[in-house]
Amino acid sequence: MLNLLRFFQPENKCAILMYHHVGPVTDENERKYFVSSEIFQQQLKFLKENKFYALKLEELEDAFLYGKKLPENSVLITLDDGWLDNYQYAYSIAKENNIPITIFLSTALIGKDNELLTWDHVREMHGSGIVSFSSHGAHHKRLRDLSDEDVFSELADSKQALEAFFAKPVVSFCYPFGAFDKRVRRLVLNAGYQLDFGTRKGINSWPWKGSRPLLRAHVYNGESLTDYANELTKGRK
Repeated sequence: MLNLLRFFQPENKCAILMYHHVGPVTDENERKYFVSSEIFQQQLKFLKENKFYALKLEELEDAFLYGKKLPENSVLITLDDGWLDNYQYAYSIAKENNIPITIFLSTALIGKDNELLTWDHVREMHGSGIVSFSSHGAHHKRLRDLSDEDVFSELADSKQALEAFFAKPVVSFCYPFGAFDKRVRRLVLNAGYQLDFGTRKGINSWPWKGSRPLLRAHVYNGESLTDYANELTKGRK
């Protein structure tokens, strides 16, 4: 096993990992987005063995909103879109390892396809205390291509649905396709979101100033634990 003691991030850094699918490949055209359950298990054990602190989304939000200090070697595990395999594989592995994960949901698509999560899945996972949820828009649309009115609808509809379901404010937003510009980001913040997550690679300095979306390291199919270590400490392979 790799020894990461010399790689540990100082207290003013936070790694955010981005996944999509966990489990067997069901779409060859999207193979790179599928991390096998065995590899995901190894990666979560790797975090524990190397003394990384896996954050709940709410801990990251509180750190930003209330100026709270993050633990050393903090990492947030995120999964985009709300695929069914997140429930079938990622959820059970996260529970087994007692490591929290965050899923960004496209709310209007929940339960609309047999490859996507249902609200019952969301309810169960949320009730476990291991899984947090936040917004990925309503219909997973590329917001840069929409009018201001349609962007705001995507943002507001998703926020309202999640706040009604969880009975608490929703303050985090993840851009579908990572696609944003100054106009879209302004609309996101005006809609009441206070933390926004992009797809640009890197490690986040903390405290986060909010001048650009939070950076995320991309975890893809076929990566080694050395790749994973680099993503945790450098934000890229």
